[in-house]
Amino acid sequence: MVNNDYTHWQHYAIGGSSSPTIFSQGNRFLAPNDEDHKEVTKHFKSSEREWKKWNWRSEGDLMLNGAFFTPSGAGATARYDRASSMAARPPLLVPSLTAGAGALRCKNGHLCGH
Repeated sequence: MVNNDYTHWQHYAIGGSSSPTIFSQGNRFLAPNDEDHKEVTKHFKSSEREWKKWNWRSEGDLMLNGAFFTPSGAGATARYDRASSMAARPPLLVPSLTAGAGALRCKNGHLCGH
């Protein structure tokens, strides 16, 4: 995940099960005010012993309002540029990078727009 803006999550921002590999880079995470939901990550249907083996990494992410990412795995690096055609930008640019993001409003026979 590269240069996304995670705000207003309720229980978690990123979740997984069945030993996923997650590399988070250059994202902005703004935690909700609820003190019980500051953790970005959620591990479904697994014990701590199991999920600690999953490869989850955060590199260069911006954590706001107490947000925190729980890394796991055998220490593999989050550098995945060989697997991606997109380089991560600094997380302070995320608001401007995602300003036009969202669902398009479309009507049959008309151009789609925001």
